Amino acid sequence: MTTKLRLDFGNLPLVEAAVRASFNGPKALTYSLVNLIAAELKPSFPILTESKQLEFPPGAGGIQAEFGSGHLPGAEYTGHKSGLSLSVQPQVIVARWVKHPSLLETKYPRYPALRESLWDAVEAFRKACGGEYPGIAVVNMSYVNFIPVPDPAAVLRTYFSEAAQLRAMDKAQQIRKLEAAWSEGDDLDVRFALEQAAAKLPDGIAQGYRLTTAAGLRLGESLDAKSGLEKVHDVLQEFFMKLISPEAKTEWKLQEVRNA
Repeated sequence: MTTKLRLDFGNLPLVEAAVRASFNGPKALTYSLVNLIAAELKPSFPILTESKQLEFPPGAGGIQAEFGSGHLPGAEYTGHKSGLSLSVQPQVIVARWVKHPSLLETKYPRYPALRESLWDAVEAFRKACGGEYPGIAVVNMSYVNFIPVPDPAAVLRTYFSEAAQLRAMDKAQQIRKLEAAWSEGDDLDVRFALEQAAAKLPDGIAQGYRLTTAAGLRLGESLDAKSGLEKVHDVLQEFFMKLISPEAKTEWKLQEVRNA
């Protein structure tokens, strides 16, 4: 049995985690299709509402769907016991967990819960589409942490490893935004963004930084979507360990667990 390191998410300042399956092309969402999906998901996601905003489909180069009479921009499936939600839109399905400041005991249910919810939604979508199912082109995952920082000049040296620091910013009095994106091979993209922000916490409004880490994989003939998402998850875990500093690992209580 192998041993891996992982962060104890009870101490990590995680505020959002999401996994996505982006399709080869858009599929018009009719009321009938949305209700067929709802029937499949009802045991775990009993509440159905219309999407309030469009999700960007990773790898699609923009939202390509066309909306006409009798078509919905998207559907939200909520009511899950762990606070998860599903968004089904013409070219992407998203499973998401968001920490709400009013629900103090809400904890991140961890990646397996997100993953299984996504694949349940994809299967319900596939059944509802029948022979018109477009197939998955890209899988993606993202984490968002909110880091309360009283000293904006110290955020990089306090929370980020030496390898992740930009030496040209050593004299910065206030870091406003730092972002990087790159490709590892022809199919894997990785991104992180650090941006000054405010967040509503149980004690009130806090100033700090929103840290987003994300990775996406374009699927080829030799890799199925489920295996692809596992690869994306592993890449993100390894990247996060390299990104953060020893001080951050101590503050967020990095624990050693077996076969995580």
